[in-house]
Amino acid sequence: MNNQSQGGKYPDSNESGVVLVAVVCLTAVAAILAIGLMNESASQLKIAGKTVNFEKAFYVAEGGAERAVAYVRNGGVVPTNLTGAIGNGTYAAYVLATPDTTGNGGNNTVSGQININPNNSPNNEFLLVTTDGQTYDRDSLQNQSLQDYTGNATLIRVKPKGNSDQTITLNGASYTLDRNTAYNFTGDSIPIVLFNDSRNTNGLAMGQWQLTVNGSGISFGDDPEQGSGSINYYSIYSFGIVQGTRRTVFLDGVHQASWARYAMWYNSGPGAIWFKSGEVLNGPVHANTFIYLQGDPVFNALISSSRISWGPGSDASAVSFNQGYLLNAASQSMASVSFSALLSRASLVVTGNTSITLAGTNLHVSNSRMGWTNNNFVIPSNCLIYAADASTGSKKPGTIDVGGSLDGRVTIVAETDIQITNHLEYAAHPTNSSDDALGLIAGRDVVVMRGAPDDLNIFAHIMAVGSATSATDDGSFKVEDYDDRNPSGLLNVYGGIVQYYRGAVGTFNSWTMQTSSGFAKNYTFDGRFETKPPPEYPTMTNEYTWTSWREK
Repeated sequence: MNNQSQGGKYPDSNESGVVLVAVVCLTAVAAILAIGLMNESASQLKIAGKTVNFEKAFYVAEGGAERAVAYVRNGGVVPTNLTGAIGNGTYAAYVLATPDTTGNGGNNTVSGQININPNNSPNNEFLLVTTDGQTYDRDSLQNQSLQDYTGNATLIRVKPKGNSDQTITLNGASYTLDRNTAYNFTGDSIPIVLFNDSRNTNGLAMGQWQLTVNGSGISFGDDPEQGSGSINYYSIYSFGIVQGTRRTVFLDGVHQASWARYAMWYNSGPGAIWFKSGEVLNGPVHANTFIYLQGDPVFNALISSSRISWGPGSDASAVSFNQGYLLNAASQSMASVSFSALLSRASLVVTGNTSITLAGTNLHVSNSRMGWTNNNFVIPSNCLIYAADASTGSKKPGTIDVGGSLDGRVTIVAETDIQITNHLEYAAHPTNSSDDALGLIAGRDVVVMRGAPDDLNIFAHIMAVGSATSATDDGSFKVEDYDDRNPSGLLNVYGGIVQYYRGAVGTFNSWTMQTSSGFAKNYTFDGRFETKPPPEYPTMTNEYTWTSWREK
């Protein structure tokens, strides 16, 4: 009897095997895909983790640099190194005094070999930073398994070892390195070899290390004296590490900001004084009062005011704020400007009314009290001239009349007024690789005299402090008889102006925007002064800046 149900059929065994194989294959493929996806996900997570750590390490390095700047601001002893933790990362920040106190580095050619003691003091007596961000310090040299390094460095700090001085070649001449002094070498890419020629059979370093330096374009020197009155410059090297990922931030030329950083600064003024169409300001502007705006002036740096709004009647709709603006900013003070400190650092001190003509690298000085008529003085390096008020006799105010052309770096300080009688220019224009600089600092006012020529050039940074008297309208940069002088063309100030009470230089018709009397302003900020101000220029309290920032 046939047991098979009618209309039905048992599956064939061969067909069942094919289905099973197909299922197994599909399962295997699915497993392979799943494993691949898991590996890809793990790889992507690993990449994402590294990216996150890379960014975290950068912010840790920046945080370390900021803490180093705060350390310098608070008067910490330099050189030093600071370490700490930020989040799940750690930083090490090295703070060194820059040997070249101009902050602009040097251009020396150096060659030689220096013997280093790995057991020397930990007080920053050895530090090597390579161009690829590696660092070697005293602790590195004490690691016997440390291998030799050949490459390029951006910083070397070293105190030579030995009972006698060592020598290198500096600019073709023999130069002695004092064994009791730490030296700094900085440059974009200094060829170096760090090696140990005393290793045991296992290749472990046994004692002394040697450093070979051979390159050009190097800034070189020992630690400069700090706190001498000049602006001190520092270098900060900050390294951030997060789970083995490393980033490096360099701050070069860290220094206390001087008043020369401002294109325009004023505390108050006689009513509404306007920035108007055609005016371009390339440096920072600050006022402790209202700032009035009309037309389309251009501000290429931050403009700030301690008031919560622009001056009444202002229209800022067409103004170009290319680096933004800040209203309700903190009020600032010129209280840090010390005339007694400036007097103590003067190269030449005169008393009473004085006339100075700048004549290239010379000064022609007239002072009846001192019996001088066009006496010739050769301008020394980084010269400061100080005119003190006299206590007796005639012509007592310490006031200086000045004009001429300067080839050098000079700051002129007058306890009363500085009176500009003629063009003040440089031997080389600031835009033509000039190293000339002029600062004018008056205890009362800086005044353009009526006899000064039209289209006047003033190449200088100007400070009218207003501390000489208690009058509320003292401390101005202004034009004598500005409202009774024929239209006189442009007042070309190439530098910057800081004044307690903003003075007037001319009047203009608010409808036609044309000058009615006096001068039209043509002010250009001398950007060189932000990092290299005129000699002995006053600094601002607790404000620091730097010449360059870079990240490796």
